Amino acid sequence: MEVEMKPTATEVAQCRRREVAAAVAVDACLVVAAMGGASLLALWAVAFHPSNSRLWMVPVGLVLAFTPVVVYLALSFSQSPACDEVAAGKPMLTLSTVVVDK
Repeated sequence: MEVEMKPTATEVAQCRRREVAAAVAVDACLVVAAMGGASLLALWAVAFHPSNSRLWMVPVGLVLAFTPVVVYLALSFSQSPACDEVAAGKPMLTLSTVVVDK
């Protein structure tokens, strides 16, 4: 007979801290990518637009500038209840567990 142990408040707090740290890291990467795209578009507009040269910079800049918005919206609408599951006493599933078992 297995005894189910509830996670402690410390474990739940650690889970929430890790979740917040991961969210901050993802947000920072998305901001850097969007700023890179905007900078590329600005560089093209200032330096190359009058001569209509290096047109490849426009679609690359647009992709870099607007992809982070789509990724951010997708991530914000698909919140993972991982810490809530830890608080309820359920084991956290890692990606490797889900891929291997299913």
